[in-house]
Amino acid sequence: MSTRSSAPIGGSIGLRFPDELELVPTAMDLPYTHLTEADYDTKLREIGNYLWELEQELLTADAAQDEAKALQVHEKISRLTAKADQFFEAPGEHRLLAAYVSGLGLRIIGQWADASDRFLRVLKLSPANGEAWLELSWCLAETEHWEECEMAARRGTEFFPETGAVWGNLALALEKLGRFSEALSAVRTALRLDPQDPRCQDLLTRLEATNTVA
Repeated sequence: MSTRSSAPIGGSIGLRFPDELELVPTAMDLPYTHLTEADYDTKLREIGNYLWELEQELLTADAAQDEAKALQVHEKISRLTAKADQFFEAPGEHRLLAAYVSGLGLRIIGQWADASDRFLRVLKLSPANGEAWLELSWCLAETEHWEECEMAARRGTEFFPETGAVWGNLALALEKLGRFSEALSAVRTALRLDPQDPRCQDLLTRLEATNTVA
């Protein structure tokens, strides 16, 4: 089901309707104990898919320096994140997906510490969740928790050994920890997997300069 539908179910993921419809309760506004696990799964996947779309809208607005549009998208993402957090409070297997979706939304709008908290919730429920380790490594890099970032990135490479981004996160953490030889090896792996990554290209230049000086 499209998350851009004008049907009442869309109200649960932040879409706006005429004023006279806003007071009409939808199924998702009822007590969450009335929902099945299938209901939660469906809605959380809709929210997650919509968040990916909104991330692209936010990037476009930022690139165009359209502050009004960026604020509008930011508010939509915040509402979706709050909905996922509400779903997390209801007991059931869906809590893992709810925590991940909330973390995704918080990461998109740059609330790195809160996003880290959500991905840690995911990993408490599912320690082998590779996507959560990857996302956590991004958030920990942004908050400059380098030892924790190294740990998360290393776990991420176990699940995604062919993904350049996670090797880049590992390389950055190792650089910040002063372990330049290890960082150089990691960033070369990242660029072998993704040669066009500008962040890793810059990091390679810095590390090679450091290595030359040393």
